[in-house]
Amino acid sequence: MQLSKFTDYALRTLMHLAVTEGHMLTTRQIADIHGAKYNHLAKVTQWLVREGYVASLRGRTGGLRLAKPTDAINIGRLVRNLESQSDLVECLRPDGGNCVLAPACGLTSALRDAQDAFFASLDRLTLADLTKRDPPMARLLSRLNTEDV
Repeated sequence: MQLSKFTDYALRTLMHLAVTEGHMLTTRQIADIHGAKYNHLAKVTQWLVREGYVASLRGRTGGLRLAKPTDAINIGRLVRNLESQSDLVECLRPDGGNCVLAPACGLTSALRDAQDAFFASLDRLTLADLTKRDPPMARLLSRLNTEDV
């Protein structure tokens, strides 16, 4: 399974914000850290704000910060929400797709099981597991934040 760039940037953004410890980052700063296009990252951060993961404060001292504690952000739920439009294969679409093999295909259930297992493994993780409980990652992200701020 391949995650969309949108999901990838959403996860990276949350991870960066998780280790800022009160310091806010702008969308521009996060885009620069990852070499991402600002407009693309702006859409990501707007989605994160709209969904309640991130708070956005305007003004000269504004920026982005987490809107929830890191242990309240479930990675499986987040990725599932972001990837809800992306089916692994056509036959897993809600309408069943147009595959002529679907009525007798054993691959459909095998792929559904694999996709369920993928999300189940992410359901066990929180943002805290990816950052604060992983000291090397927290140090790296913190260093990236301060180098580019």
